[in-house]
Amino acid sequence: MELDFKTVIGSYAQITIFLLMLTIGLNEGFRNLSLLWRRPSLLVRCLIASFILVPLAAMTIIAIVPMSPTTRIGLMAMAICPGAPLMYKKLTQMKAVTSLAGSFQVTISLFAILVVPIWVLILNHLYPAQATVNSVDVFKQVVAVQFIPITVGLALHEWASDLADDLMEPVTKISSFMFLGMVIILLIVALLPILKVGIVTAIGVVLFVAASIVIGHYLGGPEPETRLTIALANSTRNAGLALALTALNFKDPGILTVIAAIALLAFVADAIYVNLYRQKMTQQAVSSVIKGRNQQ
Repeated sequence: MELDFKTVIGSYAQITIFLLMLTIGLNEGFRNLSLLWRRPSLLVRCLIASFILVPLAAMTIIAIVPMSPTTRIGLMAMAICPGAPLMYKKLTQMKAVTSLAGSFQVTISLFAILVVPIWVLILNHLYPAQATVNSVDVFKQVVAVQFIPITVGLALHEWASDLADDLMEPVTKISSFMFLGMVIILLIVALLPILKVGIVTAIGVVLFVAASIVIGHYLGGPEPETRLTIALANSTRNAGLALALTALNFKDPGILTVIAAIALLAFVADAIYVNLYRQKMTQQAVSSVIKGRNQQ
């Protein structure tokens, strides 16, 4: 029996995400994953950035940039769906604060179960499209994709630490290798359609990604590493959840292209942001040292 290409890719993606989520639980443990809850001010700012300011920014972009209905749907779907499963691995590779990245992902995904359906109702009222989704749909997607493997890893970390230590290195290596494979597959499958989206759609996507980074940057607080981590986390939206929600309500394949474009561009933009911000941090550190020496 011939295997369907989409089925194979889907299975590969599910296994990859499961291993990535398992890695979070194995590496971080309960204390690190609850980090945001011990910093209530930062927690509130993260919730505001993820669930209020990013969707409002997307609505503003939609009002200003004359994009197609397909682009608007894809853009808003990504705007209301934060907490991507691949975020932790992405931020780890970009040398962000991994404990904060893990806590952000788990916390924001938990709140998404309640907040995403509310946003769907709001958007359906503002842009009538007969879109329907409830917390059960979001709950199933988030639990199956994220919470089950994270909980397994967390349980091993807390109550079977020796086994967790033995598993950590091979699981991390395998998940990193499979993550790279997913990025390559996404580039191969989605790059050509993305190149054909048109200049107007490209402008809208660029503005959205930039706004997401800026919002996270300024609500991340004064600590440089925390600010960088929240900016990256805030701009990494949950493409899987966005696709699941749009599939329930729309049959336009062009939505997939828009969502893929946002995911890919966010990865590129985040890499540029990290490089520029770390350069700025280095320059400030050097300036502080020179200033201190001059004062002596």
